[in-house]
Amino acid sequence: MKIGDIEIGELKPVPELESGDEREVFAFYGLASFNAQCAEKALVNFAMSYRLVDKSALNQEEWIEMYDGLNPHTFGRLLNQVKTQVVLPDEILTHLNSSLKKRNWLAHDFFYDYAVHMSDIDGRVEMIKELQSLINLFQIADRAIETLSQKVWDRFGINEEWRQNEMESQFREYQSAKNT
Repeated sequence: MKIGDIEIGELKPVPELESGDEREVFAFYGLASFNAQCAEKALVNFAMSYRLVDKSALNQEEWIEMYDGLNPHTFGRLLNQVKTQVVLPDEILTHLNSSLKKRNWLAHDFFYDYAVHMSDIDGRVEMIKELQSLINLFQIADRAIETLSQKVWDRFGINEEWRQNEMESQFREYQSAKNT
């Protein structure tokens, strides 16, 4: 899949509607929220990568301090920081601005705006369809930012192989702690 001139790869398929019951609404809401958070953390990583370009070699403490300084920022604040550091292609900028607006709506107003819809099957199906479109929107934002930031991270030797090894290491730590 492409957004503008940037190839972002394939997206995970959005689950299909099954029953339209209340639990399914909440499940889709959770998945939409998860994908919004992924896009937000991609912006943290992207902002961090551009800050590193301007810094000399960092020790681990400085690295963590920089990350901890960016991590609590909201999607909007992170997007504004990224905009000051790099010129984004118009298609991606438009998509990210839309993602920001929809992410805030999802977090603050979704259930308020759809309160009456929860009372019947047709309303819940409408809610789920909206959530499915948000899942797709946030996945595209996440993949677009990850694709752009990977170009910067490559300069630091943090490539796909490095990330896979790190994920495997963290999974082994998780399994070890779980089995203790």
